[in-house]
Amino acid sequence: MADNKDFYEILGVGENASKDEIAKAYRKLAMELHPDRNPDPAAAERFKAVNEAYSVLSDGKKRSEYDMLRKYGAFAGAPGGAGGPGGFGGFDFSQYTQPGQSQTFHFDLGDLGGIGGVGDLFDMIFGGGAGRPREEDTRGSGNVFMDIDVPFKTAAKGGTAVINLKRGEPCLACAGSGAKAGTSTKPCPQCGGEGTVTVGLGQFGVKRACPTCAGRGKVVEEPCPDCGGTGTKPGKRKIRVRIPAGISDGGKIRVRGEGNIGPYGARGDLIITVHVKGSDRYEREGLDTTSTLKLNLSEALSGASKVVETTQGKVKVKIPAGTSSGKKIRVKKKGIKDERTGRVGDHYVEIEVEIPKKMNKEQKKLFEEYSKSMGWEE
Repeated sequence: MADNKDFYEILGVGENASKDEIAKAYRKLAMELHPDRNPDPAAAERFKAVNEAYSVLSDGKKRSEYDMLRKYGAFAGAPGGAGGPGGFGGFDFSQYTQPGQSQTFHFDLGDLGGIGGVGDLFDMIFGGGAGRPREEDTRGSGNVFMDIDVPFKTAAKGGTAVINLKRGEPCLACAGSGAKAGTSTKPCPQCGGEGTVTVGLGQFGVKRACPTCAGRGKVVEEPCPDCGGTGTKPGKRKIRVRIPAGISDGGKIRVRGEGNIGPYGARGDLIITVHVKGSDRYEREGLDTTSTLKLNLSEALSGASKVVETTQGKVKVKIPAGTSSGKKIRVKKKGIKDERTGRVGDHYVEIEVEIPKKMNKEQKKLFEEYSKSMGWEE
């Protein structure tokens, strides 16, 4: 996928498409490209792009901001698109300015939410680059990332995990101000106490956290000796995290407000990557599960009825006569249920026929007679 992305083209709709048309196009593509339905790696990449596009175009405010960027040539394919020399691909801003004047467009990144405002829009459209606002600048650089191992059963049925979280806590000596006891803070000289500065990006100006005060709007005259003026100290916290049923290996869980204290004094989020442990009983592929059922020779030849354990409970499975090793019997809707989408996978019972390694004389004689009756011996 190219770094410069046209969200309308990704969803296959026109720029004047209605909200319903956008939703319909998204649903169609999501069904076609979802990893549980389409194993093609290329489909997985397109699925991510479709979700990115829909997250912007389905939201009126984000779509308006995005359309503004398109209007002023802020991506390849728009009028005067990016890629040429001079700002945004050499786009001519003269129609919007008077001779000898310059024009700067200011975007307030404070409450665009979701994808993190125009900062993340620049990230999606340009694929990163110097001068773009980062998510931690717009929401606080407090996000904490960690990995946890989750038992197969917990991932399949849902549950909780207790996590020992290391994160920054307010310094007790300075009550989180960063200033030495008996001293005070003063307005930041770079941002004038606002906590943000405007960084130019071509003809655009984008607000981001002030690098001098880290978004606080204040600086300390004498740093607190306990925390070095940061206002925080390393701390530990034990929290209980809910594991949603059906989460897959590599899935992520976001716990709001459990990260470090970032710019503007707000806590970031705890973002957990889940690693699902293997199971002795089941194999998993997407939401489908597979277990092995051992049959003796008589059951395989004559057929049988067996009770099988699935992640959705016990079920009775009918084994047809003449079943051989390797055959898989499908049990619908008895795989893993994803509570976020409501989808339920299937369970497959893979047959393994156990062949006797030893037979006594009587058993051997009976089997020879059976073989003759079946015409297996000449």
